[in-house]
Amino acid sequence: MRTSSRIISAIALFILPILVRYLWTNSFPFVYQPAVTTPNFEQATIPEPPTASAPISISESQEAIGQVVLIDYAHTNQFFVNEIEPFTRALTSRGAITEIHTGEEMLEKKLRYASAYVIMSPLSVFTPEEIRTVERFVANGGRLLVFTDPTRGMAFFDYTFPDVDSANLLLSSSGIAFSSDYLYNQSDNEGNFRNVKFSQFGEHPLTEELDMVVLYGTHSVLTGSGTVLLEASPKTLSSLTDQSGDLAGMVISANGNVLAAGDFTFMTTPFFSVADNAQLVERVAEFALGGERKTSLANFPYLFTGDVTLVALGETQLTSNLLTQVSFLQQSLRQNNVRLVLGDKKGATNNILIGVYEESEDIFAILKKYKIELDDSREFVTVPGIGAVGLAGTGVMFFETGANGNTLILLADSSANLEYMLAKFYEGELYGCVIQGNNGVCSLAYDDGTGTYEDEYYEDTYYEDQATPEPEQQPEFTPTPSG
Repeated sequence: MRTSSRIISAIALFILPILVRYLWTNSFPFVYQPAVTTPNFEQATIPEPPTASAPISISESQEAIGQVVLIDYAHTNQFFVNEIEPFTRALTSRGAITEIHTGEEMLEKKLRYASAYVIMSPLSVFTPEEIRTVERFVANGGRLLVFTDPTRGMAFFDYTFPDVDSANLLLSSSGIAFSSDYLYNQSDNEGNFRNVKFSQFGEHPLTEELDMVVLYGTHSVLTGSGTVLLEASPKTLSSLTDQSGDLAGMVISANGNVLAAGDFTFMTTPFFSVADNAQLVERVAEFALGGERKTSLANFPYLFTGDVTLVALGETQLTSNLLTQVSFLQQSLRQNNVRLVLGDKKGATNNILIGVYEESEDIFAILKKYKIELDDSREFVTVPGIGAVGLAGTGVMFFETGANGNTLILLADSSANLEYMLAKFYEGELYGCVIQGNNGVCSLAYDDGTGTYEDEYYEDTYYEDQATPEPEQQPEFTPTPSG
């Protein structure tokens, strides 16, 4: 075969597959091709999330300045703090302080000064002691906010750990419970069947002037005695039963201090900007800071806000040792943004009154007001609700709240024991004290039963008299006849 023929054959073999592929994919003109109908993209509309029904009002009045909102992060909580920035911003814009509880300190100590306790998607179980602490906190006027999320649980091998188990244990005394489900609506939703719209609201300041709220995956919340805030529509179903009914996304307890929601995505970016979610976030922040905690001795040492005046009653002398304890007290209160000043008369707001049992008008007035009785021998003092207590080595305290401020009264039998009572502020605990309501009796020293007493912590027996050993006899040499 000639060289030219070989070249033509090679070119034909190269072009032939390309030609066959082209004809196969584009078909011959005489082959029937049905008409393909395509959507009218020019008339297509992209679904958009619902917008706010009214301008968002953000409070900057600083009416909650100094209040502390404690955010739980000690129970394997399934969220990051920066996720809820819209919520924390709403708190700080009102002057509040957000603090994270990591479990390094006891929850009971943290809740002494907190106004609200916020818990989000907890997995670890609360201990019985923690549950009792939270229940006392709520009963005393503190606000509890619990949020769960069906998308925030944890799976480990073949087991799933939802966040509702831990939350339900904590909420059992409030008459609120989460269901281990999620709500969905296939006909009227915000882009996805699990993005549920709520437009039926219970009557409460939290829901005033709201037209629509969207929760992005929510558990249903049950309450027997409380109020339903976000009520699901009849077309919204539960994943457990695929049925509608009395389904709710957010409720509040009967006493008005516990808020529970099956979702907190509405408080995160960008979902807080959908519908009236941003307005709801502002209302939730107002709820967290709207409690009226009843300050009592149980909140020790967090008894005051603002300035405090310390007054020595009667002939009580501010000795050098007593002034040292006052300076420690001043430093301790300063850490809580409380300023302590000395005065010769009661201040207009908060006061700490200290004194010893003596014959003075100030002391007699306090004894009469609080119905304290000293026996004739001055060996015992009778405190209402507690009974007769030995005067030696003890001190009493009384706490009183008022419209303008609070007053703490500390009485002891000597200036030395007043020092020990003031030292309890620096220690931060009322160890050695029996507290009943706003009255307390503290053991400050050790009574030996003879009318004298010594501080049990500073008793020193090192330099007790000891027998002095006699010097050893040195042997004497006796001369013998041999010399």
